[in-house]
Amino acid sequence: MSLAYRVNNGCCCFCNEPITDHPIRGSVGVGGNNISDDVKIVQQFLNALSPLEGGPGEMLKVDGIVGPKTTTSITKYQTKVLGWADSRIDPHGKTIKILANYIVDSPTIPYGPLGYSRSPQAHGTGTTSTPTSPADQVLAVAVANICMRVIASRINLLRWKLTRVSPTMEALLNKHFAHNKNKINNTDIAHIQKILSGIDYYIARFNAFGKLPVENVILFDPIPTTDVIAWTVRGGNKMSTKQIQIYYDKGKPIKAPGQSIWITNLFEEQPREEKHWTILHEFAHFTGARDGQAGTVDDADKGYAFEGHFLSLSKYTRLHNAESLSLFFLECIFGTKTVVGLPRLSLYKAHFDTFPKVNSNGELVNS
Repeated sequence: MSLAYRVNNGCCCFCNEPITDHPIRGSVGVGGNNISDDVKIVQQFLNALSPLEGGPGEMLKVDGIVGPKTTTSITKYQTKVLGWADSRIDPHGKTIKILANYIVDSPTIPYGPLGYSRSPQAHGTGTTSTPTSPADQVLAVAVANICMRVIASRINLLRWKLTRVSPTMEALLNKHFAHNKNKINNTDIAHIQKILSGIDYYIARFNAFGKLPVENVILFDPIPTTDVIAWTVRGGNKMSTKQIQIYYDKGKPIKAPGQSIWITNLFEEQPREEKHWTILHEFAHFTGARDGQAGTVDDADKGYAFEGHFLSLSKYTRLHNAESLSLFFLECIFGTKTVVGLPRLSLYKAHFDTFPKVNSNGELVNS
């Protein structure tokens, strides 16, 4: 079982920090510090429970305010699990530890955003999104798997090209990862190869039954969303599906198992190459090091290709930034002409349209 705690800001494609200490910074409830973000976390945690599990009879409004309904819900939960109640949840106390561990272990609390396991209409903040039908969910996963099969041979070819790097390939690597005079070296290339090797395993190797491993990894997040296309656990390929982390996306706690990459209802709306880029981005996180270990593939501050700071990232940051890695893979797979036309890269079209380039056949060109 992997359970880590820490509150942090979310990010666009959702691969944020896990909770590594405790879910709340201060006490929540009667006589508590009642920091708004902490209160929202407690409200979302309690909303994840059914009434029989000690959850509120009516979904709490996630507003960060300790009102009578929130206090009553804390009291009800403590009475249920502890046999006593002081109507306050402390950051290092028994209540939060039992609550968090129950959420991680309970099969009745589904993976995905916590606090939405019951009807969204019952939630105080509500939602106007339309849930995706089961048929559409199956189709979205099927499309993701097809994307992986399309790029499988090019990923394998790129691994081979990186075993003996030509001057043209070295220049292409520097176009993506170098910063000022800090150019790419053999250690950097080995790091990229390691990420590619992990991706290649999941998209190209059949198991004994002829089934692609990726079919066990790509899942659909059924919770309607407005801005998250896909998400995963960093280093998730080194975890089992029984190992869970709780992450935060813009203040919303997410229950996330290992061995899983989640796509949302926004995935199919993306252009073809953006679909591939999104999945490559998540696989870079997924096959990098686990949280707390060296070599983690992160989303750097302003580390997305549509951010104004993207080309100012250091070489180390780029090499450990999922957006930079996946963009390099994407150019090698589809060619420079296709990649520079993508909306997400519009700020830096001139930079990535420089030589050397890759043609539509995946061949390097230097003129």
